[in-house]
Amino acid sequence: MFDWFKKYRRRRILRRQIPDDWIEILNRNVAPFSKLNLSHREKLIECVKIMVAERNFEGCNGLTITGEIQVTIAGQAALLLMGTENYYFDTVSAILVFPDVIAREVTHDDQGRNIHGFVETRAGEAYQTGQVVLSWPDVQAGGSRQDGYNLVIHEFAHHLDSLDGEMGGFIPFDDSRDAQRWEQISTREFEQLVEAKQNRYKTLFSYYGATNRAEFFAVASEAFFEKPKRFRAEHSQLYELLKRFYKTDPLDWA
Repeated sequence: MFDWFKKYRRRRILRRQIPDDWIEILNRNVAPFSKLNLSHREKLIECVKIMVAERNFEGCNGLTITGEIQVTIAGQAALLLMGTENYYFDTVSAILVFPDVIAREVTHDDQGRNIHGFVETRAGEAYQTGQVVLSWPDVQAGGSRQDGYNLVIHEFAHHLDSLDGEMGGFIPFDDSRDAQRWEQISTREFEQLVEAKQNRYKTLFSYYGATNRAEFFAVASEAFFEKPKRFRAEHSQLYELLKRFYKTDPLDWA
């Protein structure tokens, strides 16, 4: 009964006309949007309609949620859904948006030792419990250009990573053989990134991806959607696996 009602409600949402300013917002804040072919543009708008209607956006530290904030975040997140059906980040319990970077006091270091007076700042976070936290200025900056860095893609990739019950970078494939190849190839690529960071070699991937396997997947997802041509040329096996996971190829969108 619940599935029938959800499908019925979504059909009604998809029949609605979008507000006049949505296309302008998507062109301005979702860099790939203006280059999409008609079918992919329609798919992205479909995802935005559902996400804006169903997901819970909350402003934090005095930020008021506006239509631009909702459409921008949903539009960037929708890039990850271009090959999916009937999933619109349904298990994201809340999208918390801050007017600046998120600051929090850190009381223990990586070894568990007590530390005091240290404040850590982050542009975003994703939690196993379903919340996604974002800094609005970083959302805008990441969406205005395709430079390989996109906060929304990064944090929503973490969310997809968590759907198998663990946010550890070993992502859930439909085919177990793909999962085995991912473990082999992503392990090799992760180790190469760690070495590149240690020796300051130039690389497509942000050094932040060398933090752990979960961050590697999120950073690789940013590059997959932001710089697909270079990604395929330099990391073809990893690119093919991400194509199979996301069920889409950004190089076919134009």
